[in-house]
Amino acid sequence: MMIDFRKLEVFLKVYETKSFSKASKILYLTQPTITLHIKDLEETLGVKLLDRNTRKVIPSKAGKIIYEYGKEIIKLLKEMERELELYRDEKKGMVEIGGSTIPGQYILPKIIKGFKEKYSEISIFLKVGDSREIVEKVIKGEFDLGMVGAVFKNKDLIFKSCYEDEIVLIAPPDFSEDEIDLGKLYKIPLIKREEGSGTWKNAIENLQKKGLDIMKLNIIGEMGSTEAIKEAVKSGLGCGFVSSLAIELENKLNLIKIVKIKDVSIKRKFYLIYPRVKKLTSSEEKFINFIFYHLRSGRF
Repeated sequence: MMIDFRKLEVFLKVYETKSFSKASKILYLTQPTITLHIKDLEETLGVKLLDRNTRKVIPSKAGKIIYEYGKEIIKLLKEMERELELYRDEKKGMVEIGGSTIPGQYILPKIIKGFKEKYSEISIFLKVGDSREIVEKVIKGEFDLGMVGAVFKNKDLIFKSCYEDEIVLIAPPDFSEDEIDLGKLYKIPLIKREEGSGTWKNAIENLQKKGLDIMKLNIIGEMGSTEAIKEAVKSGLGCGFVSSLAIELENKLNLIKIVKIKDVSIKRKFYLIYPRVKKLTSSEEKFINFIFYHLRSGRF
């Protein structure tokens, strides 16, 4: 029985997203191609993997078994590929990096562009998620490296500080004050980020150190991305904490207002992360060195 590992990867993604359409977008394949890959895999294995009689994609019992083994198979294949890279042409290679929202949208794309200009033969794949998600996927080996905005206690990971950022409070452009006392935060309608967000985690930790009772904040909603926070603030829904990197354009166009909090400055660092026991490939070492040199020299 010869399994096509590409088709196995397609099945894993359909299983995880519970959707053919979502899997097709993530994998950049058409839905008919996704369907054909699943059908071919079922024929190869001789079992039905998914129940497609309903609108939802429901895995069969056999599908659940294939998923658990399939994850390990793909993980081992990737590890083998990385090990073999050490014996190949050092000019070629591949690095998969996960970036939390701010690094993934505002820092890493510029770094990757510069890196590709110098190392055109090395492929860089970037995926964006919240900090907690990126950390978990680096631990599982789904990403080679990660860049996140908070430290999560984990003895299996190395966190290396690589960039400093400032988190600011933004308000609608007609907000009446340019600066507020810390206590005024209790009265302002605030839109928070999801719990896995590094931006929210850092903002809350810094405010608590200043004596703010987080439980008394006027939280009116929760958003799953920086862009959603910005749009909500621009529409007048409330205020929110975001990275200064994310609002450069909106600030220039006066679409939002940065509101200072008296005697409060919320600084946070971004960290490059990778497994403590990981043997770095030549490509990963080049990319890591490139990141530290260019970020610390202020070239991005």
